[in-house]
Amino acid sequence: MRILIAITFISLFVRGSYAQTNDSIKAHRLGEVEISAANKPSEALSATPLQVITSEELLKQGIQSVSDAVRRFNGIVLKDYGGVGGLKTIAIRGMGAEHTAVSYDGVTISNVQSGQVDVGRFSLDNISAVSLNIGQSDEMLQTARALASGGVLNLQTSAPRFRNKSYRIHSKITAGSFGLFNPMVDYAQKIGKSSSLSANASWQRADGNYSLSEDIDKLIPERKRKNSDVDIFRSEVNLYTDMGNAGLLKAKVYYFDSERGLPGAVILGNDYSVERLWDKNAFAQISYDKKFGSGFHLKSNAKYDYVYTRYRDDNVTNKYKEQEAYLSNSLQFDANRHFSFSLAEDLFFNKLDNKIQQFGDNLPYPKRYASLSAFTARYNNSFLTITAGALATYISEEVKNNYGDNKYKKISPLLSISYKPFAATNLRLRASYKHIYRVPTFTELYYSSVHKVLDPESAKQLNVGLTWVGAITNTPVDYLNFSVDGYRNKVDDKIVIIPKTFLATTMNVGNADIKGIDARLSANATINKKFGLNMSLSYSFMQAQDVTDKETERYKHQLPYTPKHSGAATLTFVNPWVEFSYSVVAASERYSLLINEADSKVDRYTDHSISLYREFKVKQSQIYLQGNVLNLWNKYYDIIAYYPMPGRSFKVTLGARF
Repeated sequence: MRILIAITFISLFVRGSYAQTNDSIKAHRLGEVEISAANKPSEALSATPLQVITSEELLKQGIQSVSDAVRRFNGIVLKDYGGVGGLKTIAIRGMGAEHTAVSYDGVTISNVQSGQVDVGRFSLDNISAVSLNIGQSDEMLQTARALASGGVLNLQTSAPRFRNKSYRIHSKITAGSFGLFNPMVDYAQKIGKSSSLSANASWQRADGNYSLSEDIDKLIPERKRKNSDVDIFRSEVNLYTDMGNAGLLKAKVYYFDSERGLPGAVILGNDYSVERLWDKNAFAQISYDKKFGSGFHLKSNAKYDYVYTRYRDDNVTNKYKEQEAYLSNSLQFDANRHFSFSLAEDLFFNKLDNKIQQFGDNLPYPKRYASLSAFTARYNNSFLTITAGALATYISEEVKNNYGDNKYKKISPLLSISYKPFAATNLRLRASYKHIYRVPTFTELYYSSVHKVLDPESAKQLNVGLTWVGAITNTPVDYLNFSVDGYRNKVDDKIVIIPKTFLATTMNVGNADIKGIDARLSANATINKKFGLNMSLSYSFMQAQDVTDKETERYKHQLPYTPKHSGAATLTFVNPWVEFSYSVVAASERYSLLINEADSKVDRYTDHSISLYREFKVKQSQIYLQGNVLNLWNKYYDIIAYYPMPGRSFKVTLGARF
């Protein structure tokens, strides 16, 4: 199958040079209202912090992975274990990766096993936008599961758009350092007047054996990273049907299959690393959207998800099989032009069958039955938007082998306000509050040689900020978007994870107090008809402290792997020849343990990259060439202690749309 993808790409690319139309659609901004073909949500009008990167921005900035995209967002803590094969998880504002939901086409990706979704498994090949909501989204018709999270990373796939023909093809191939080879093909076909089908498949492989700094280990000359290889196959098929008055229907079938090495910690004088991880994930989901003439709007989602994981270390092999059945219904009622109400009900069942060699036959085999019910109400006019609601959580858990059954119940409120104080300006003030109740995951509770007792986390999110969007008169700046938010998160019974590559250490640390500021600026400047500059800047200050007990040694110490200062900047030079983009991502020092001592300090870092992009027209087809240099200055650094990131690397992409 993987070889077939490569052959298919070559044949499609040759065919592309003879295609007849170009299906690219560019985005434009008009004043305070943002308009694009991808229907980009407005960051400036959102009552809670919202950050969006469109497919065009992903392409022009040379962003080729989800983890690279989210590094540019405010308030994100990325944990990256190094290399192509290293696990990559994200956390929002110091609250842990388990509080961050990942939504794929409006349906949350489930991982009740560990609670942490590895964003390295997702591709950007057919993504129209990547967005991050902190707190609750302004969207009324969202699932109750999305409301149950501290924030949601949304991945939205591109819907097929046809013009003068009944098909559309996008194919590309990427090659680069450390043996990277990544062909991809995306095909869309119109079926009749109201339906279309799209299929996407990609294969990615790399050996990942990058050189390490000579200062790391003088006992092993010319030492390289070992066991960092990946072999990943992804595919999905989407069906879109517009049934007119009967509504819209979208179905997706997804399959992911990977084998990778888990690069171990770099230990002086020892480069032995043999941990391996096999992942298989298949899911099918269907979404139905129907508007009724009486002011009602219904969205329904159903999903079956199967995940198989095999982990091997020396002579130890563990296997995990997780299944989920999920059903969600959301109903919105617009009483008039000002008042709207919504009700969402999510039901899901999770089952985990595992074979953990260290445990023998004394395994928990947990089953979890969950119900999430959400009610929200909104008042909206041209100056003021107020949204209030509550989420009811009920979870029942059955566990074998004398682990004991559990039940969890909680009602969590939420409130958000957006206010425009002056009619003549585009300044908006916003404030929001949200309570979150997080039940421990299967991994946190059961994957240990001893029976753990963990309390659910109870978190409170408070955010106050302002946004402004517009243009600066008598200057080349024709678009400017600025936002700044101050926040405070208080977490009771916080569960802290001390990372390892697979089975992590978990514990309740008591209470955490997290305060910070996020600032973001984006601007477009037109020099003349052919030249322009696009710029984005983001900065985050985060003080995340353990405040459980004044008598403990760790009191008011920064939580593990939470930098106080972080930020990103991107500058893109638009011109008729080769578009140039320069990006930098930075983070201050962090600590790997609960007690902040010199031995646990992880040094600060900056990571610079450049991207060159050029499009060509060949018989009205679009051919593009892109080159990337990552870690431009070849600086060696760790995001996770003793898991060094690669030095300078290169990528080249050749693609065609027809």
